[in-house]
Amino acid sequence: MNPSSQSNALTDAEIETLEERLSAIDPDDSMAVEELDGFCAALACSPEPIAREEWLPLVLGESDRAERALRGEGDDASLLRLIDRHRESVAAMLFEGEGFAPILAYDDDGHAWGNAWAIGFARGMSLRPDAWSALEDDDDYADALEPVMRLLADAQRSMEDDDDEPDDGVDADYDDEGTDYEPIADDEREAVIHQMLDGMQDVYDFFREARERALSPATVRRDQPKVGRNDPCPCGSGRKFKSCCGAERAS
Repeated sequence: MNPSSQSNALTDAEIETLEERLSAIDPDDSMAVEELDGFCAALACSPEPIAREEWLPLVLGESDRAERALRGEGDDASLLRLIDRHRESVAAMLFEGEGFAPILAYDDDGHAWGNAWAIGFARGMSLRPDAWSALEDDDDYADALEPVMRLLADAQRSMEDDDDEPDDGVDADYDDEGTDYEPIADDEREAVIHQMLDGMQDVYDFFREARERALSPATVRRDQPKVGRNDPCPCGSGRKFKSCCGAERAS
């Protein structure tokens, strides 16, 4: 049973603390909270489960302090708890299906850009790129990811204009097959962000059965037919199973 998204959600103060501590643990390579939010949404939607030890290093970065935190050393245990709580809250929100409320950063004019959120989501997809192909090939659901890809293309375009390096794990591990999206006009950005967030529930629901199959216990199949207690023992002794090898197992 998933915990309530509201009962586990971070407070505004905790979100600010998370932002500050992520920036401090690795100023160059750790995720900002908006990127982390998109990343957690992708982890929740993923058709295949992603182990914590695989995704957590991408959140923390590569500094010595981040490496110590991953080994359970240092003073960042409370930071890891905040990250885990936020991931669980995002997953619970999608599980409940009553509306998705993201964490977005706003500029000085009060406008959200959504680029970092899209980068985080794409980084989450890049952990299992082949597993997402079923969505891209489905005529009814393929467009659910289009707003994410538009914002991702916009972010990459901005980085190229600023001569910044593309975000690790996006270009290299997830390629939208060269689709060239038009730049997002200022007056349509808010609509694109809303479309992206509306599509998250569709993505989550599309992969629901795949996640359930991946998380269900494997079926145990017998290599040999079950031997009854009164059947001849398969060891060839000529005695009944209950009086031979079956008796040994019972003891």
